[in-house]
This record gives sequence, C-alpha cells and structure tokens, in this order.
Amino acid sequence: MKKSIVSAVVLCLFALLGAEAQEVRNGSKWWDGSVLYTATVNAYGTVVMNGIGQHEGGFRFKLSKTLDRPGEYVLAADAPDAILPVRGELGWRVSYVRQEGMNFLAVRRPNGDVCHTLVLTPDNLTNCLAQEKFAEEEQAISDVITGMLLNTTYLSQFPKAQLRLMRNEILARHGYRFQSEDLRDHFETQPWYHPVADNNSIRLNIIEQTNVQLIKSEESVPDEERGYMPKAEDFPGGLADDGRGPDDTEDTQGTVVQYDGDQYIRVTTAEQFLHSIISGINILVARDTEINLSSVLDDKDWWNRQNYYFKWRRERATDVGKAQAIISEEVFDGRQLTICNYKQIVIRGEGNSHIVVQPRHAFCLNFVNCEQIEIRNLIIGHTVGGSCEGGVIGVDGGWRISIHDCDLYGCGTYGVQLQNTRDFSMYASNIHDCTYGIMTLQNVEFAKFERCDFFRNREFALVESRGSNVTFFDCRFYANNANSPLFLFDRDFFLAGCEIYHPTEYLGDIDLADQSGKKNWFSENPLDTNIKPRGIGPDQKK
Repeated sequence: MKKSIVSAVVLCLFALLGAEAQEVRNGSKWWDGSVLYTATVNAYGTVVMNGIGQHEGGFRFKLSKTLDRPGEYVLAADAPDAILPVRGELGWRVSYVRQEGMNFLAVRRPNGDVCHTLVLTPDNLTNCLAQEKFAEEEQAISDVITGMLLNTTYLSQFPKAQLRLMRNEILARHGYRFQSEDLRDHFETQPWYHPVADNNSIRLNIIEQTNVQLIKSEESVPDEERGYMPKAEDFPGGLADDGRGPDDTEDTQGTVVQYDGDQYIRVTTAEQFLHSIISGINILVARDTEINLSSVLDDKDWWNRQNYYFKWRRERATDVGKAQAIISEEVFDGRQLTICNYKQIVIRGEGNSHIVVQPRHAFCLNFVNCEQIEIRNLIIGHTVGGSCEGGVIGVDGGWRISIHDCDLYGCGTYGVQLQNTRDFSMYASNIHDCTYGIMTLQNVEFAKFERCDFFRNREFALVESRGSNVTFFDCRFYANNANSPLFLFDRDFFLAGCEIYHPTEYLGDIDLADQSGKKNWFSENPLDTNIKPRGIGPDQKK
C-alpha cells in the first residue's frame, strides 16, 4: 500500500533532521511569534530559555538533551507542575532543524507532528514584532503559508475551517489531487491549480512540510486553548492595562451549525460576522438579529488588533490588489465595509435577519473582485437617508454574484450599483425607498432580475445602464417617482412578463426593450389598485 503524502512528509522531515543535526548555542535568540527567548546553556548541555514578550509573564522553559538522537531535546521545566509557555507537554521532543538556510526548533507531539516553532533570529523584540505585524497585515496568505515558517501566534487568529483550507492549499500549490469533494471543488476554481497524476510525485520543501504539520496540529487544539487571551489577574489595573481594553475578551467567533442541509457559521454580532468572512464558508445571520456594521467599522482600535486580512483605510480604497482583504474605509460621513477578492461565500438570514449601516454615503455591503457570492433571505439597508453616493449593495469586478429572497431598502441612493462585473442575478427580491433610483449598471456582462418588485424609489433615472446586458423577467415596477425616467439605457435590454406602472411619457428608453418574450403589462398609474403583495422577499415560504 502506498503511503499518503502526509506520512511521506513526516519521514522526509526526520531524514532531513539527521543530516543537519545541531545544538542550541549559549546566548542564541529564538522567536515564536509573540515571545523572544534567549538561551542559556550549562555544562551538561541543558538549555534554559528565558523570554520577553508584549505582555509581562513567566516565559521560561528548559530543553534537556537526548542521548539517542543528536540535535534533539525534550521539554523540561523547573518543577513537574510548571506551566509551559510553548505549546507542548513535559517530555515531548524538540528538534533543532537546520535546512535550506533555516534554523528553527520544532516542538513535536508524540506522533511526530510539529505543534510549536521557534526561529533563530539576530533581531530584538521590537524588530521581531514589526516583522510579525508585516506578515499579518501586508503579506498575501498564500505567500505566508508557502514561503514563511508559520507559528502558533499567527495561526491562532484563524478559525479551524480556514486552517483546513490553508493546510490543503500548500498541497494544492503542488497539484495534489484531492479525494474530498469540497476541497476538489474549491481548488479547481483556482487558475493556478493543476492536479498531478500521482500524489506520490509531490515533494514539499522544509518550510512547507513543517507548515502542513503545524496547521494540522493547530486544528486539533480545542478552541478555548487557542491563542493568548488576557485575564484580569494578569493586569492589576484591569484589562485596559494591556493597551487593548476589555473588548478583547468578547467572543468574535460564531457557532458552527447545520442549517437546511449545509454547514453554516451562525453570527449574532458585527464582530462575528466580519470574522466569518472566509472563502468557502457559509454565514448565517441569526434569527431576529440586527447586525449594525457601523458599530465596529468606526472602532479603529478593534481593527488594529485583528489579523492581516483586516485593513483600516483613511480614504476610499482605489487599488485593492489581488489579496483578500476586509476593509473599513472612509466615506463622507463615516465608514463602509468593502470585501475584496473573496470566493464562494453564502451570507444568509435565518429569519427576520437584518444588516444595516448608519452613514448615508456608505454601501451596506460592497464587494470588489469577489466571485460566487450569494446573499439570501436578508433585510439590508440604511438607518438614515442618503445622497450623492452610498447604495445598499455595491459590486465592482468579479463574477457570479447573486441575491435571493432579500429586501433592499433606502435610504441608500440605489438598491444595487454594479460595474465591471459579469453574471449578476437577483431573484424574488425587493428594492424600495431608495433616494435616487432602483439600480445603476456600468460595463456589466449579463445581469438578470427575475420575480423582483421595485417600488417607492425616487428622484433620478430609476434604472440606468451603460455598456451592460440586462434582462428582466416577471418583475414589477410600481409606486416609483412618476416624474423620473424609468429606463435610461444605451443598448437593447430584454423585458418579459413584467408589470410596469409608470406614465408612458416617463418610460425613458423603452424603445430599446426587446419585448419578444412573454407579454408585458403597462399602466399609466404608478399607484394602480391592482398592485397586490405577492409573497417575495425574506422569510417567504417557497
């Protein structure tokens, strides 16, 4: 029977260790992502590690030499009941690895998997922290997991669902052929993924080998034991003494649940919602919950404490690049959420579920270069009226964005604003009470609206399209501003089975409409008494 690639990785790593066996030197410094340790070696070869970090504490442990394998130690302490500051237990082996220019210590579980790393460094604590922050905030995740040695501090910021994707991306970058359907479907959408014929032909370098094991080990750690969480007794003056305040104790992770046959992360707060934005993850806004994104978008200190995906911008982000990012960006009267370069996300309401923002000039949800995003069964809008800019949902770039069974309301300027995107769809949803109009489209390659109602929108051209291909099936336009042009188009669009309650003189470019499909119904009276609710939008039984 052929060995799996993970097993082969373990054997390969042990072989490498034997070839480059080293010993910890007196005075050498070691960085584990949050603490900088200095080694003191006695005459018997025992190593005492004393550490300093951002927080005061007893960062101290020992390494005792082994007799059977050069370059290996075992974890030790001053007392049998001492608490180790590194992930591991007394008696676990620690390997000194020197390979391909890397020098690091690898703490190993009894099965051989790496569970903690410390890198040999010439830097002081300030420089180590600066490099760690750079990796978190500026480096693309793919570059980090394949080109840098990971540590538990970095990994503790990610939910386990994303850790699984990170671990498998290392293999996918080499063309690993996956058996799991969800992983296969996920990576087959990546342009760089080219599966190999035989997984046993794959060879990982030392960094990739260690990172695979380290992430796998992190996935097995109970959530309550992951990462550093300050406690009141650590800071005599209260939690604010650590410079971050009591908000750090709040639960920012949602609850994993089964809903409608799929796995979701159920969220009840803005913080949980933002932390659940992960490619390949389903988000469920809990029943009878209103998530006001402005409550956290305005909190600069909160954003500065998050991992490198989270960006705080002083102005609108004009060049987001290709890296995934969750951005709080400045608008005229507040801040808006912009989600960049994410894929395969479902954002769904469980029932009477709302997402709102306060600034009049902010989009409620703004997607840039995102793919395969589905928004379902949600009520989304602004708490106050807006002007100039700030629609309900914005889409710029990307493809296959869909909205199902939603209620988009003002006072955003428009319900949806689309540009430079393709394959947008909206089903069984409402757009109403928007201050400027229903929607704007610019350079959109195929947008379809089916069984949607558009009502009580006002002021300017209600549906404005430039350079776009647009179709409307079984839609209704009623109770909108009677003096506003309904359609402002520069090319043909398709209109079938729709009910249009709007004065003929203000239909706008209706002559560009292809009405060769199912017959449309026209009425001069926007407030025609024949207009009745028809059971679309959130929480409707299908």
